Amino acid sequence: MNARQMLRQALELYRENDFPRAQMLLETLPMDDLESELQIEAHYLWGRVLVSRGEPLEAATHFQACLKLKPRYFPALDAWGNVLASMGDARGAIEKYRRVLSIAPKQNHAHVLFNYGSVLLRHGATMRALKRFRDCFKLDQRRADAAYGAGDCYLRLQKPKGAVKWLRIAASLEPKEARIQVALGNAYSMAGKHDLAVAGYRQAIELDASYADAWYNWAVALARRGLFVEAIKQCKAGLKHSPEAFELHVEQLFCLRKLGAFDAALQVAKRAWAVLSQSQSERKAGFADLVACNEAACRRELGRLREARQGLMAFLGQSPDPCPHSVAELRYASMRRLPKAVRAELTLHVRQEGAPDEALPPRYSRHYWVVAKDMAEARELARQLEPAGAEVEFDKDARVLEELKDADTGVVERTQALAAEESREGGQT
Repeated sequence: MNARQMLRQALELYRENDFPRAQMLLETLPMDDLESELQIEAHYLWGRVLVSRGEPLEAATHFQACLKLKPRYFPALDAWGNVLASMGDARGAIEKYRRVLSIAPKQNHAHVLFNYGSVLLRHGATMRALKRFRDCFKLDQRRADAAYGAGDCYLRLQKPKGAVKWLRIAASLEPKEARIQVALGNAYSMAGKHDLAVAGYRQAIELDASYADAWYNWAVALARRGLFVEAIKQCKAGLKHSPEAFELHVEQLFCLRKLGAFDAALQVAKRAWAVLSQSQSERKAGFADLVACNEAACRRELGRLREARQGLMAFLGQSPDPCPHSVAELRYASMRRLPKAVRAELTLHVRQEGAPDEALPPRYSRHYWVVAKDMAEARELARQLEPAGAEVEFDKDARVLEELKDADTGVVERTQALAAEESREGGQT
């Protein structure tokens, strides 16, 4: 079998989703026996195979090889942008998408604009993402995903009229897509059209009763109206179909707390932790924060203040995430007001070699904003929210942002833990 035949067979294996055999064949492919154009196609195919096998870094090297052979080969630029986006490199992905849009024929722009918009939306640039989704739909009005993306942007911008318009378009193109019906229900709920919202949630459940987001968003819509008992019923109904749906446990916990059923809420919190511990969802961190916050609030209401604070500090000390709800609850639970205080900004660096907790990297940095009587206390309050046995040092660039009067002390905000390749020197412990 010559090189051309091997490449053709590898392509057939890729189309059949037989990625391991396609990769094995490409690894034995004599590239030098192929003319330049076919070498480009081989590297591009190899990159696509590696992406499908979950090896984005290796895939990127093949897309780069395509561009060395042909700098204006836009499919490789596009694929490279997708790899960077999947790895969280928004800036790199956007740079690649912009280059594709500058060199590719216009009929190839729609999917690039959609990917561009998706990256922008994930990184909070909602208005810019909206423009890309709308431009995508103008080029290809069969794309329900672009219409859904535009509707999602309007929801995030708290503009239900625009959300309804675009989500109805998406639903007309994909009437059996439960996700679209849920979003449409959310748009109607935001607009105060509760009967239409319920119709959207019900339609989603009819399409897929195991789709936990339908039950969850229905429960949230009810809870926002103060209908906590009805919201709990939706949570329980959804859990019959999706017992692993931690979102439903968390919403049930919140509703029970709002009803004053603190002991029952704490039992639900235990179940929520158990389900979260088994989940690999990207949403896990945000909902873990909500469980810790609501659990502590229930303990506080039951007079178990010390237990509430200890639980929050243990959770925050183990989490790499900002955890804004738990940080706020800890500050509220401390209930310490000073006539004079300072708001300080500081950076700490943590080293915990051989740490058993895989959630936190062995070495990382994090920024804190703290209200305290002075900088020394600000450091102490921030230090309490990192692992007890870790080595912690503070940057010398800590500064007082403002002086305050009648202020509640505590950590106000912190950032994600950012893994560091090397330890920092010259800080203050």
